Parts: sequence; structure tokens; C-alpha cells
Amino acid sequence: MAKRAFSQQSDRVAKAPSGPVRPGRMILGFLDRIEDATLAGWALDPTRPDRPLAMRVIIDGQIVEVLTCDVNRPDVATLNLPSTRVGFEYMIPLRFQDGLRHVLSFATLDGDPIHLPGRGGIVLPELHFCLTSRMHIDGVLDGLVDGMIQGWVLRIDERSRTKTGGVRVLISTKGQPIAELTADEFRADVAEALGADPACGFSYAVPPELRHGKSVVLDFHAMPERQKLRGSPLEIAIPTDAERTRIANLIDRADELFRYAYHLRRELKAALPAERLSLGDYPAWARQNAPLVLPRAEARYGAIEGEPLVSVLCPVYRPDHGEFLAAIDSVRAQTWQNWELILVDDASRDDALTETLEKLAALDPRIRVFAQAKNGGIAEATNRALAEACGGFVAFFDHDDMLEPFALEVMLRAQSATGTRLLYSDEDKIDRNGHVSEPNFKPDFNYRFLLDLNYICHLVLAETALVRAAGGLDPRFDGAQDHDLLLRLSERLLPHEIHHVPEILYHWRITPKSTAGSGASAKPRAALAGEVAVAEHLRRRNLPAKVERRGALTCYRTSFRLNDDPGVSILIPFRNHIDLTRQCVEAIRKHSGGMKIEIILLDNWSQGADAEAFCAEQGNLPGTKVIRIAEPFNYSMINNRGVAAVKHPFLLFMNNDVIVSDPNWLRTMLNEALADPRIGAVGAKLLYPNGTVQHAGVVLGVGGVADHAFRGLPGTAPGYIAHAIAAREVAAVTAACMLVRRAAFDAAGGFDAAELGIAFNDVDLCVKIREAGYRIVFTPDVVCEHRESMSRGDDLDEDKLSRFMRENEAMRDRWDHVLPHDPFYNRHFAREGGLYRDLRRLDPQDEMRLARPTPTPYPIAPVRPGAAAKPSPKDRAARKANGKKPVGMSKKIAASKLPPMREKARPRRMTIQD
Repeated sequence: MAKRAFSQQSDRVAKAPSGPVRPGRMILGFLDRIEDATLAGWALDPTRPDRPLAMRVIIDGQIVEVLTCDVNRPDVATLNLPSTRVGFEYMIPLRFQDGLRHVLSFATLDGDPIHLPGRGGIVLPELHFCLTSRMHIDGVLDGLVDGMIQGWVLRIDERSRTKTGGVRVLISTKGQPIAELTADEFRADVAEALGADPACGFSYAVPPELRHGKSVVLDFHAMPERQKLRGSPLEIAIPTDAERTRIANLIDRADELFRYAYHLRRELKAALPAERLSLGDYPAWARQNAPLVLPRAEARYGAIEGEPLVSVLCPVYRPDHGEFLAAIDSVRAQTWQNWELILVDDASRDDALTETLEKLAALDPRIRVFAQAKNGGIAEATNRALAEACGGFVAFFDHDDMLEPFALEVMLRAQSATGTRLLYSDEDKIDRNGHVSEPNFKPDFNYRFLLDLNYICHLVLAETALVRAAGGLDPRFDGAQDHDLLLRLSERLLPHEIHHVPEILYHWRITPKSTAGSGASAKPRAALAGEVAVAEHLRRRNLPAKVERRGALTCYRTSFRLNDDPGVSILIPFRNHIDLTRQCVEAIRKHSGGMKIEIILLDNWSQGADAEAFCAEQGNLPGTKVIRIAEPFNYSMINNRGVAAVKHPFLLFMNNDVIVSDPNWLRTMLNEALADPRIGAVGAKLLYPNGTVQHAGVVLGVGGVADHAFRGLPGTAPGYIAHAIAAREVAAVTAACMLVRRAAFDAAGGFDAAELGIAFNDVDLCVKIREAGYRIVFTPDVVCEHRESMSRGDDLDEDKLSRFMRENEAMRDRWDHVLPHDPFYNRHFAREGGLYRDLRRLDPQDEMRLARPTPTPYPIAPVRPGAAAKPSPKDRAARKANGKKPVGMSKKIAASKLPPMREKARPRRMTIQD
């Protein structure tokens, strides 16, 4: 441990107060030793002389620990105290031995400051210290990535070998400092490779004052050690003003090009210094947007109906005292005052905790405390709290987490506006220092996602009667008890009775032993319990399925085991590219054994002897039809023509450049549709030949109309909150490999051959399918290789470009009320830039654009074939009055099919135009 580094600043030091801390009360004590990283002394509350004093230890304004003064101090016997067990000794935690100045103070359990006198006749209301420990630095400068300089830094404790992030990084040029940042961005790759804290990354954008068109050399040092990172210095070539203007002009031009040109636009935008907020900038984003949350909620939801009482249910079992008090403080700070906090001590056998609970109950009559005779687990303790609840609504709360001050008020406003019976909010994580990270920006209610992952988690507010009717929590699933409860509640509710409140209202505490801090590896039994909970839920629904964990994650693969085989008609358009089309068809036959299928090849004017021979060969094979369409290419028309000739109730649209290799691919897609008659379409996961993602669902409203999620991500990577590896409901999928229920296709009116012959017709079809009352599912468990766009040739002539632009505008005009509001893509993500990465800077005008009506409920019974979502005469008249065409039966969206991004090199000398 380093040398003593405590100080008492003169403006912080006062003489002993002449009166007590509060009328009728004072704390006796003395701080008699301050050395190295240790404080020692004694303290006693004379109003409770029979009990050791419990003190909050506060460092930098955060409750770090609760300290009990129960060390035997025989030397104080001469003071005639009731007991000599009044001493304490406290060591400063390692995380504060970082070479920075910190401030420590003590307070009683109910928050009154404790002023302890020390040697020299002074009284210390707070203690300033600066300590260093035996550490060394390891860090790497990755280089320029997506227009940002990125890297990571870890501080390694030579005693415990712990590797923690949060290191300060000094950036300088020519010896002059220009910026300082904290390396606390999430880096899962570093955590996995080194067994380290994942919050260790950093990103840096070159500031405007250095963008002078010349090369600049930047040095990166870890502070306070001033250790140079590996890879530093880094030379960056900044474009001149003229070069920047030329790039900007190219970006404007790229906005007008065909979908392949969008790739160029993204590369150019990435080349410019980034001035955006991403998930790594979440703490800054939270500071900017949090003050706007409550006004936005008032504008969006209006008033709360009545004065509902909310019962906050909190099981308690041996919490860290400081974190527990911070949790209680966050409930007491709620703007909605009509709450009760029910604390159930699950037989902690902790005298200090018992005293704390008693003091809290005496401090606020809304806090009610109960104790279990024996430890029964989190479910039983929560059920005890549920039984004691008096409120019409219950909110579930962990004993070391924190609520935003307006959490209950926002949830109640949303409930009054929607009439829903179960609500959940977004959440993030909070560490011991009060720093937030890892936001979980959730989709609207997504039943299929809930089977694979408990994405709902916190904060949950529900009708008390509903939770009691469901039987409360099941102790068999401790660790996954909330997942099991949510699944059982979903059995009692219609989808429109469950509402997502898109606001960060809950902070999940990161501790070394928590799931928040370590993921599923911290609680493997919890992950196994969740697996059983999902399986039992599906048994109650009479849905045969196999449920298994996806690797080490608390995420499951739900494989339905249905034996029905109503038949699938597979439609494959092609023009020339005979070898590729043959590979596609032969792979289907090889890997669809035992399935009732027909293959319909749609020949759009193929030329040459090899094409004629192929068509004759295929047409003579059993279960295969070849339909020749000698007309200009129109994807919608070609597929509609093929659908008219099918004989099976399920259609599978497939590009001739998609190659299947999984023997269960078609069975898996069909079972997803058969599991629920409301499933109208199922999309597969498509990978480029290099193994990266080409399609993992489509997000509406991104880049104008829509875009593919997780494009370029490694094929096995989980993506944001496991979205890339979990089955989930989505707004749209690509028709490159899409299974569609024939009834849903007919209800939607098929593809739009009139206005959307080339682009966007599959997204248009998906939107119409959803408007007809069906749902769309993406399954990551059907993985195909997509050799994208090989069959189309060169589409970059002016005529085709103009046509693409017309179809782009047709989609915007037709679905302007739908595209900005993808229910499965959180409103806090930006609609430009990286999907599931860049965050939106919200302002009141954004709120008006984002506001949307209460979601329309899904039909209770399965939708009837032919029940198309045709607009009413009133809707048509309203749209006509607004100068818009009436919504009719629109048709496809090919959802911006781009070639894979080229892999970027990371030279030590880089240009901003790389």
C-alpha cells in the first residue's frame, strides 16, 4: 500500500460544534488514527447505548458501506461509557486507491452527518484523501475504427490480479494535452480474452481545431501513471476543408443512388470524424436526456387517473448495507408519493441489518418490514411481500438496485393512458460509484423474444390482483422466478394488455456476484431454472418443444416439435446464372428430406442453350414446375404469378443465390409458423460467404425506409442484448428466404407489382401482413448463405436509379404513419447511423415526431383468411384531405440489400479517408 495520503483542508475543518447534531441527539466519538489506508476510532449514540452504532460510510457522495462500531476498546473505560464495544476500524476500498482525490464522511443510518473530533482539537465533517496502490497498466490503441480512434485500458492489481477499467486516458500532441477521457466503454472482446472488466474501452473523435488538413500525431497515456499505450503514437491524416466539402457533396449525391450506392455513403460518413452519441457514450446521453423524461411522459400520457397506491415488493437477504440504503433512498425520493415499501427479511440472521430495517420502518410509516422465520429464497420472500401488499399495483424491486425519482409516476401515467395491466420499462446498470452503463433499450411486447430471453426484467408494474391470481412467484425457479412469472402472466393477458414504457426508470446494480456484473456465469442455476420455466410454460400451452441454453448465456433456443406437414411451395425467380440456381435447388432437395414440398422455378427470360437445358431438366423432375415469364424484370409480378400456380398452404420465397445446408431448415421455419396461427411470415438468418450477417431481421424507418439489422456482425455473435441469436418478433424480414402463410399473403393482397416492382416489396408485404393482424418472426436457427445480388447484374443505369427513387418515395408516402414507429426497435436508437448502436438526441420536437397512439390489439382469435387490412372510407377521406394517396394493397421491400463491408485495416498511420 502506498504512503499515507490524507489531508484535512482548512475550509473543510471546523471546531467541535457547541450543540448536538439535531435537537436532543448527539454522537459521541473520536477519530484517533489515520494512517496508510486505514481509519480507526470509536463512536456511540447515547440515545441507544445498548446497541453498537451503525454508520454510513460515504465516499464522493455515494454510500460505500455500513460500518458497525462494535470493536472492543478497553482504553475508553475511563469515559464511563455503557460499553467498551464502541470501536471501529475501516480500510479504504481498493477502487478508491486510484491516485485521485476523494472525500470521505460518516453519517447515521437515517442520513444525519457525524462529526468526529480528532487529535489537535479539530472535528472532521469530511476527510480528503489521495491514495495509490500496487497496480500496473495494460492497454492497446486499436487505431481508427468507423471514424473514431478506439482502444482499451486496464488497471491490473498485482495482489489480487483483478483487471478493472475506468482508467483515465490523456491525449496529447507535440507534448501538449488536448483531451482527457475515461476508458469505461463496453468491450466484450477484451473481457473474454483477458478475463477482465468489460468496461475498459474508449473512443475519441479528433476535435475541430485539429482538422486543418494536415497530419497530426497523437499520443495516448494512461493516467496518473502516464504510461504510453501500445500502438501510441498514432498519426492521423485529416482532410482539408476542400476535401471535406468534396466528401460531403459525395454523401449528398450518394443519397440519390441505388441501394448498392448506400454502401458508399456509409463508408464516406464513417470516414468523417464522428460527432454522434453511441452506446459507449451512454453516460453522457443519459445526462442530456434524463431531465426531459418526465416532461415527455406528461406530454405523452397525460394525468394519472385517481390516486393509486403502489406496493413496492422488496425481498431482502444479506445485502451490502450501503447499496441497500441507497436503494431505499431511491424509493423514498419518488415523485409519486402514494407508495408503500414492503421489505421482507429472508432470515438474514444479521443484527446490523435488523437494526437498519427497524430504523427505516420508524423513519417512514410507508415502509413496512416483515421477517421470515427461515430462509426460503427470493420467490417465497417476494410472495410474503405480495400477501402483505395493500396497493392496487405492485412493483418488483431488488434490495440493491435503484429507481429513477419519477419511475412510479411515469409508469402510472402510462397505465392510465393505455389501460394496460402489466407494464415494463427500459433499464440500465449502475456501479458502486453511481456510474450508469449498458442500457437495455427494449422492444414493445415481444412474446417470441420472451420465450428465448427474459428481456423484460425491470422495472415491472402489474395489477396486484393479476399477480395473485397467477399464483405469485414459484420458488422452484429461484433465480429465474421473474421469467417464469412473466410467462405465466402472458398466458392470462392479451398482447395489448402488456405495455412497454420506453424510458430508463430502473438501475440494476453491478456487483461481483450479481448477474448484472457477471452475466449467466454468475448464476448458472438461474439459467437452468429459466430453461425449465420456458419448457413448462410451453407444456401448459400444449406446444411440444425442446428448450436448451444457447452456450453459457441466459438465453434459450426454443425448438418447436410439431409433426404437421401441410406442404410448402418454394418459389425461386431466376434469370441466367444457371450454375448458381442449380446449387440453390439441389441444396433444397438434399436438405428437405421427408418434407412435403414443391419447387416452382420462375424463369424470367433466361437466355442460352444451358438455360433451356436446365429448364427442361428441372421441369421433368417430380415436385418441380418451371414457369417461363418473358417480361421485363418485376420481382413482385414474377412472384405473384408463381403464387397463382402453387398447391400448398405455405409459400417460401427464396432468391436463387441463397444456399441452405441445415437438414432441419425448412422444418424449423414451418414449425415457427405452425406454433401460432397468427404467425404470418417467418424469416431466416442470412450470412455473407465470409460468415458475417447479411440479414437478421429488418428495422423500419432506418435510413428512410428500412434496413437489415446487424449487417456485418460475425455470424455467431449475440448482437445487442442477444437480438442476433434469439428468435423474436420483428416488423419485417427479407423475401430472400421468407416463409409466408398463404392466407396471410392473400389477406395482404400479395406483392405490389404496380408501384414496387423491384425494391421494398418484401417490407411492404410484411407491413401489410401485420396490418391484417398477423405477426412476423425472425428465427436465428435457420442459417443460410446468401451470395447476394449475383443474379441481378448491373442495376446502376439512370433508368433503374430513377425507378428505385420512385419506389422509395412510394413507400414513404404509403407508410409514413408506420415507418418511424417500428415497435421492435426502441425509440432511443437513432434512425441514421449504426443499428442498435447510435443513440438519438431527443428534444421536444423529436417527442412530437415519436409520439404514437396506443397500440392496436392483436385479434383474440386466429385471423380469418381474407381479412385484409383495407382502410375505411373515413381513413381514405382523411388521407385524401391531407394530400396523400389512400392506402391500398401495397406490395414488396427488398430492404436495402448491400454487399458486405470490406474489412478495414488498422495501420499506425491513418487517413481520415480510409
